[in-house]
Amino acid sequence: MAVLQGLCKNCGSLVMYNSADEMCDCIFCNAVFPIGEVIPVDAELKDIVFPMEKFERKTNTGAKNQYSTMPDRVTPVVERNAKSEALDEGVETKQFEIQAKDVKAPKKVVAIITGAAAVCLLVTVVVSFPLYKKRTEVHSKMEDKMHSIVENIVKIDETKDADGNTPGYSIQGISCQKVSMLTGDEVDEATAELLFNNYCAALKSAGSSADKDDVELKLYSKNGIYTVKSGKAKFSENKVATETSKKK
Repeated sequence: MAVLQGLCKNCGSLVMYNSADEMCDCIFCNAVFPIGEVIPVDAELKDIVFPMEKFERKTNTGAKNQYSTMPDRVTPVVERNAKSEALDEGVETKQFEIQAKDVKAPKKVVAIITGAAAVCLLVTVVVSFPLYKKRTEVHSKMEDKMHSIVENIVKIDETKDADGNTPGYSIQGISCQKVSMLTGDEVDEATAELLFNNYCAALKSAGSSADKDDVELKLYSKNGIYTVKSGKAKFSENKVATETSKKK
């Protein structure tokens, strides 16, 4: 005696029956028929037409339903997914799992780190403030000396706007070693080098730590731009000024 499988001749559903029984009972459409009329599982279904008739459930038909005992694979999966989602949302955590909120630095360590940061900040202020103050003092002195630097050489606009800026020159650098000048006069290399030497002398008298080799002067003139480094002027053509003069 063996449990066999086949297809219901009425609805095509899978049926299981005992080889010792005479009748087969389909649990899906309630059809009852001899086991000899069960359609083999490997039969070609394209040539088979299932009637799909409706039957009422009958008792004492002489047929016995055979059910296979299959393990429940759905419930464990659902439970595992629910547990995973709960962990993601922070609802449930492992008993001995260490989280960031559980890690706390000792008060002594926090105090040391805070103190070290305060010391670093204090050192930065102590070191940088004198440099800033010195630079501000030198910058102010150089603004006062600018008229004597350019006097009888070129004309520049020394007026200051509401923010203290001057359209005729700009002093830059931590030791005021860079300066740019703007003039409407036509100049040459000798004029640019003379302005450079006057500026270096004024820097020295103002107390700047800049060396002559560190100083750079840019002179924007009517006929071009002169860049002076280490006392030597280099000319570069001012294209805007040249094109404007050509148009005139």
